[in-house]
Amino acid sequence: MATNPESKKQSVSSGKTSGPKNSPTFPPFPAVPHGVTIIPFKDFTPYGYKRLRTETGEEIEVDALGGLPTVKVLSEEEVVQRNKDRKRRRNAGQSADATGRIVPWWEEWEEGESSRTMSEPIELQKSLIDRVHQAADDFRIGRTWPPISSGVRTLWDHFRLYIGLLSSLPIYRKVKKSKGNTDMTCEEGGDASDNDDTPKAKQINPNIIQDPLEQIAHPGKQLEPNEGEADIMARLLETFLEDMEKSVKVFMSSYMRDKGLIWSERNLFIAPTVLHFFLRFMQRNQVFAGFETHTDNLNRAVALAEFAIKELPLTARVARILPGMFDAACKECWGYKGSLSMYISTTLDSEDGCTSTDTPASSTIGTFEEALKADHAEIVSSDVVLDSLMAKEVLDDTFGADDCVNVSSPPADDPWVAAITAGQNTTVSWTDVKSDSLLTFLGPTQLPLTHTTGVVEFSTRRVKEIMLPKAIDSIPDTPSAAIEQELGSRFACVVLEPWVRTSTDELLDIVRPIVTSSSRGAVIKDPFADIIEVSGAYSPSDAYNPCRDDLTILVNPESVDCFRAGLGLCGTWVQMARCEDVESSIGPIDQGTPRVSKHPRDCFWYLEDVVSIFPSFYTESEVEIDLGQTTDNDDL
Repeated sequence: MATNPESKKQSVSSGKTSGPKNSPTFPPFPAVPHGVTIIPFKDFTPYGYKRLRTETGEEIEVDALGGLPTVKVLSEEEVVQRNKDRKRRRNAGQSADATGRIVPWWEEWEEGESSRTMSEPIELQKSLIDRVHQAADDFRIGRTWPPISSGVRTLWDHFRLYIGLLSSLPIYRKVKKSKGNTDMTCEEGGDASDNDDTPKAKQINPNIIQDPLEQIAHPGKQLEPNEGEADIMARLLETFLEDMEKSVKVFMSSYMRDKGLIWSERNLFIAPTVLHFFLRFMQRNQVFAGFETHTDNLNRAVALAEFAIKELPLTARVARILPGMFDAACKECWGYKGSLSMYISTTLDSEDGCTSTDTPASSTIGTFEEALKADHAEIVSSDVVLDSLMAKEVLDDTFGADDCVNVSSPPADDPWVAAITAGQNTTVSWTDVKSDSLLTFLGPTQLPLTHTTGVVEFSTRRVKEIMLPKAIDSIPDTPSAAIEQELGSRFACVVLEPWVRTSTDELLDIVRPIVTSSSRGAVIKDPFADIIEVSGAYSPSDAYNPCRDDLTILVNPESVDCFRAGLGLCGTWVQMARCEDVESSIGPIDQGTPRVSKHPRDCFWYLEDVVSIFPSFYTESEVEIDLGQTTDNDDL
């Protein structure tokens, strides 16, 4: 049966008109609008693109006909790179603000800290241990971390290890993807906790336990605890919950010292800052709701961490300025009065049958040189610089002139030859350390004539008071008083009190004061003894008590900001005693000579050396537990 083409066209056309009333239908084409000329395709000429320079001097590409800016079409390679950049995790501390300044990671954290909450509301029936686990996981997952190289994650992992949330420190390394193992890769500087598939609190992921035989530890994973480690971790976490304030003190003082974390100055700021964020996170989310005692203890721990952010970095600043130049000048004037060798008992030699008549090192060297000269051997001092000619002579004497020794002649412009020719053929100037003398600070002073060294003590002391230089407002009656008045007007005074006052104050790193053998003056021998004994014919009230009396050192006024009350300094303290006071303690003096004796606690002291610097909250742990595998990853 034939079909009429006209009817077919009509049916299609009617089908189109059954749609919306304003739908266009072609053909027929609409009429050309008034004033518009349609250019046939054969007459069309493309205008292309052109580059224009804006008022700001920037060049842009625009359409040549309409002048509209163009949009760049990415190539396939650029599209692939853009997708990689999107997948790459951004690290905190790398973004810039409106002024172009790089925003530090702690400022970036602070901006959104108030909005960070727990993944699940705290259930009152949940145990405290489960609450801390959930808080630690949510704190780790809910923020962007700085690169691994910054050391922030290292300190956080050390804290988790310390309180029993980890059994070993993870090792952050870039692991290549392999077939069937696509979720093990951690990009350099990235953070595995930023992945979407990172296990949240209360989730169970069978991959969270790493194979103990695997050589490379993956971020976010830990080795399967050995037998007994679970109990140890539980004890550590219970210790943290019993007294969070004390645990924070121990971590930021003795723990960091034992693990060597204090020797990196940045750790002294990172550790209290990270802990301050974590403790505030628990405080803000009311992790210990229903436990008023734990909540109060957490509040004290937050205040301590905030205080440590300011004080802990000061320990490194003080270590750089002490001993000061004035201390070095006093040591140059009066010599060493204390060293580590003096604290070693001298009875060891006597027990072995040794006496003090051993041959000195210089005598031994002299005997050796005499034996060499007897064998007609020429001795060349180690201070002499050997140029090429002298070196050849030594080699010829050693190997023989006929042996092949490749020693090239020195060039004509060799500075070493010029120095040797001028007679500057020693290395003394290389090893000489320039030390400031008292003349640098006081000019032609009588200090070495009016004062000498008195009591010498090795101890740990706290900063008690800091006083600025005092103006001279009186006329002293003795030369020694005039010198002390001048010192007080030039330097700031730091008053230090004993850290160890009773036997219960002693710690592993902070021991009772030791009065050295080079000390001069009346001193109480054993302040902790039931019967007080004084060296010399003095009453206990006149003698110096190293566990009760304060001492004062002199520092540059510009260094005052580095000190804070409570800061601990361990070192050798030397009293600058008046000469007449030291003479009176050695022998009788003329009773008709007028003098005013000055107690050591009222004198100036100088610091000969510094052994340790402690924060005011220094505390040692009472729990002796070693989980092992606590290698610091700070250098990774």
